[in-house]
Amino acid sequence: MSTSEELREALLDLEEARKKEALHRRMAEALLEGLHALVTSKDPNTMFTRLFDAMKEPLEFDSAFVLLQNHDGALVTLTTSSSVFAHRVWRPGAMLGRVLGGQPVAVFDTRLVEEWNTQPEEVLGAARSALHFSIRTTDRNAIMVCTHPDRARFSKNHVTLARRFSMLATQALQKLESDEKLADLEKQLETQASIAELNRRLAESEQKLSRAKKMEAVGLLAGGVAHDLNNILTGIVSYPDLLLMDEDMRPEYREAIETIRDAGLRAAAVVDDLLTVAKGAASPREPLNLNAVVDEYLLSPEHQRLFEADDGVVIETELGGDLLNIMGSPIHITKALMNLAYNAVEALQGTEGGRVLVRTENRYVDRPLKGYTEVRAGEYAVVSVRDNGSGISPEDLERIFEPFYTRKRMGRSGTGLGLTIVWNVMQDHGGYVDVTTGEGGTEFLLYFPAIREALADAPSFLRFDDYRGNGETVLVVDDLEDQRKTACAILRKLGYVPHSAESGEKALEYLSDHSVSIVLLDMIMEPGMNGMETYRRISAIHPGQKAVIASGYSMSEDVVAAQHMGAGIFIKKPYTIAKLGQALKEELTK
Repeated sequence: MSTSEELREALLDLEEARKKEALHRRMAEALLEGLHALVTSKDPNTMFTRLFDAMKEPLEFDSAFVLLQNHDGALVTLTTSSSVFAHRVWRPGAMLGRVLGGQPVAVFDTRLVEEWNTQPEEVLGAARSALHFSIRTTDRNAIMVCTHPDRARFSKNHVTLARRFSMLATQALQKLESDEKLADLEKQLETQASIAELNRRLAESEQKLSRAKKMEAVGLLAGGVAHDLNNILTGIVSYPDLLLMDEDMRPEYREAIETIRDAGLRAAAVVDDLLTVAKGAASPREPLNLNAVVDEYLLSPEHQRLFEADDGVVIETELGGDLLNIMGSPIHITKALMNLAYNAVEALQGTEGGRVLVRTENRYVDRPLKGYTEVRAGEYAVVSVRDNGSGISPEDLERIFEPFYTRKRMGRSGTGLGLTIVWNVMQDHGGYVDVTTGEGGTEFLLYFPAIREALADAPSFLRFDDYRGNGETVLVVDDLEDQRKTACAILRKLGYVPHSAESGEKALEYLSDHSVSIVLLDMIMEPGMNGMETYRRISAIHPGQKAVIASGYSMSEDVVAAQHMGAGIFIKKPYTIAKLGQALKEELTK
């Protein structure tokens, strides 16, 4: 195959990856809009109405309703987007029984189904085809039904999407139950003598419950969406890297491919924001100094773009001497600092003489410090970001760390997750956040527990030849074909001999008759065994088998378990050629 043919084939693969990314992006946007409705709606009717609107385009339905199962087994309409389906009672038969058991069902023609034939003609006329899926909580069983007046409107693809959206509907039902329980508790408390005190306690409990539910819902969906998008972005980031290694490429092609790669990297950064919000998202920790983190951020392109867009704002630094080190993730701490700087600049828009001060210092807290949160006694390295804007109102101050709580227009100025990311980073690092605000401006202080451990030596710069392979064999184990194809293309370019397996089971079959130098192992594979179980069984066949773990999600308990068994470095998708090459070289030379 000639170079031009290889380039044309690679460009076609890249275009296909872009189409898949667009499809996943539309689905992710629908999930994000549904999640936004879930955490911001004040009453159940509004919540489900907005939820139906978010799901309507990807599931392609005309109307939707939710059936709630009573104690006698009957299903009654809880909420609906059309009055035709209001106040209806359904008796579960074979079909609805399967749905209640957790199996989504797409009905080709409702007139051929027993349960539907018990409904009046106006219902059958409005719903000739239907998609049913279960939504259940600890206390209740329910079914969501999507309908269309035409026959055969729902396919297997719709069933697959319904499984994803069922998480949103389940969270909505759980929120409804929580609201009902809180309402019942409020009625009980009002009958007692100390109504004022009990109402105060109720409000605190409601706030904590609401925050916990929001964080849980955001984390659950963000993690799933981020994993899917990172898998898609692997091709968009990695294939351009391969193409750009062609020194004879025409300049106009090179510029276009660099634009695609840079767009993929920016998208990966947004996905990383979602992973930072996701519950359980983690990253490797290392001893570091906040002064170095601040200096590196101030030199970053992100910082330069921020302050180029706001010429009137001046940034100043006061970096403390002999600052204590901390144990942390430089990527996530930089992300927290970037979001605070962005917030400060936003607060100064339209302000003459706007100034932002970034300061670091050591602080010893000898007794618990009561601030926005209570800071426990101990030694801390503190980084603060202060602006001289108009301050934050008391009403907003109570909610600024909630996901999607923003006074800015969604989609025009961030995602509404900036301060949520700051909060989650500090929780993940065992640190604390304090906020002071007034007419003279606002200051955010991040308290990181200090350590006495010295910093690690900075890694030396590696050239391409430093991480090139020498014909070693690599088994790529991934459930997605485009991921295997991308990885194998990179490995061949790096000088390795790649083989691939579409599942853990196929990998075991291959390794029962062959041996390889190293395994490149995906962690989340469906259906079948995941990466951790796959590596456990590989180790039984080839004890001490070298492996690099790759995943679209962050570090997890399964990754740590696999590493304890002997697996090596973890790299997060999408990965660059350099990142994969360095990981393989490091493992192979151990």
